Amino acid sequence: MSVVKIEMMNETHIDGILEIEKKCFPDEPWTRKMFESELENMISAFIVGVDENSGDVVCYGGMWIIADIAEITNIAVAPNAQRQGLGEKTLNILLDVCRERGLAAVNLEVRENNAAALGLYEKLGFEAVGRRKKYYNNKHDAILMTKNLQR
Repeated sequence: MSVVKIEMMNETHIDGILEIEKKCFPDEPWTRKMFESELENMISAFIVGVDENSGDVVCYGGMWIIADIAEITNIAVAPNAQRQGLGEKTLNILLDVCRERGLAAVNLEVRENNAAALGLYEKLGFEAVGRRKKYYNNKHDAILMTKNLQR
């Protein structure tokens, strides 16, 4: 595995992010406009992992920070870079930002059949607190998860 450098998302990363987005979320990928708007969004914080050898974006994650709670909006790892700990690394960096800012909790939602993501979130202390029926593509439920940062 080559070295992956984590940095704040900027305009130059969006093409690479869109490639990952299409592969990881083929049914409902975010659009270029959606990612561009995150660069202007004052409550948004997005990071990317860039392979230092190839310069390719290999992972990304983002969240919105509203008052003392963060909402994870995206986490994805390029298929050819999965199973190398990059999803966990990305999420841990986002959690570190939340702790540094003194946030109380972090929320997210995950597709009910995404076993890898569910396992990661549980490993990092997220707890299932609810369900949104047919949230994804009017077919799959979303599991609502939260992590209390005040404990």
